[in-house]
Amino acid sequence: MKKISLLLCALILASTQLFAAGAQETAAKKDVTLSVMWFNDANESEVFMNTIADYLAANPNVKVDLQVVAYSDYDQKLKMMISGGNPPDVARITTNTLSVVVDSLEPIDGYVSDIEAVKNSYLPSMVAFALNKDGKLAAYPTEATANGMLVNKTAFDNAGIDVDAVSKTWDWAEWETIAKKVVAANPKMNYGLALDFSAHRFSTLLYQQNGHFLNADQTAMDFNNPGTIDALNLVKHLQDTNLVPKSVWLGSENPAELFQAGLVACHIGGSWNINTYNKNVKDFEWKVVPMPKGKINSSVPGGKFVASFKGSANKVEAQKLMAAFADKEHTAKYCRDTFNLSSRVDTQITYPSNSADFETFLAELKTTPAFTANEWKNTSFSKANSYIKEQIAQVLLGNLTPEQAAENVNAKGNTYFK
Repeated sequence: MKKISLLLCALILASTQLFAAGAQETAAKKDVTLSVMWFNDANESEVFMNTIADYLAANPNVKVDLQVVAYSDYDQKLKMMISGGNPPDVARITTNTLSVVVDSLEPIDGYVSDIEAVKNSYLPSMVAFALNKDGKLAAYPTEATANGMLVNKTAFDNAGIDVDAVSKTWDWAEWETIAKKVVAANPKMNYGLALDFSAHRFSTLLYQQNGHFLNADQTAMDFNNPGTIDALNLVKHLQDTNLVPKSVWLGSENPAELFQAGLVACHIGGSWNINTYNKNVKDFEWKVVPMPKGKINSSVPGGKFVASFKGSANKVEAQKLMAAFADKEHTAKYCRDTFNLSSRVDTQITYPSNSADFETFLAELKTTPAFTANEWKNTSFSKANSYIKEQIAQVLLGNLTPEQAAENVNAKGNTYFK
């Protein structure tokens, strides 16, 4: 009887301990509230909450405290929170911000069973953006952006040109011949192409010509290279032949407004222009087509990410939430409902409209070399962007040769690397 009593006591004690442990675990789960910092381009915060609704329903112990901050204040507030030792558990981050705060981010590598499989799920250029100096993945890529060519299809039709057919194989020389015919066939149209006044948009042509801004290990400027000189000569030629309006790079006109007014046949702009033109263009049919090929095909990558922080209070639950949000199914839903490209290579998204246009932008991004992301995430290089624009403008004015401007950029840009 004594043995039986002892056995019963042991069982009761074990059961009590298990119950207590289970109760503690349940209690601990109920206490998890993740602070999530977000900004909106349009409706992203609302779509984010809708996208993770099933995760929250399956994990009732997890609550989200969503803090939506105006983008104009976002970076400053995030940096202050990090420096103050009180970062959010999760934050939406742009490519520009990522390069500044990357050392404060909690790497994903230790929270997934196969980090290489995770990396392989994304476009190489987006992975390159998200790697820290140790080569660890510091954030999940979500939306991607790309540069591409939007065309006035009605204007091409008026010239008897099937833009879908010719754009499959055209290079810049063929585009120039075709663009001149399109402008001639449309009396209201003045130009063949609008190119945004930014180093980022110019880099579309630079990369197509096999050019680059930095040396191979991104430790110094290397702007004076054959590909970059070819890109500068191309832009100068297009302006001198009146195919590109001087009023954009040497004035203040908005290229998107010129396109919407039907004054230019083509616009090299960002994937976000799809939404703008879908709402605003009523007088003609437009679409996205492949860009003319230079020496290679290339776009320029960019986008958004979700990340957690080394100093956050709930790193484990933050990583679980991010992994769920960034998986194939949830990424597709989020990008569809926000009208954005997906950074994943395994998603096929059917948008409410313009699915073919998004797919063309994505195809351009898939051909883009990964090193382009390494250049654009370099914080020293970013300080030279305004000066690069100034020097390109001097080339367009005829005050400098491309070679002189490239050497000036190298000299000025390298002061930021010291």
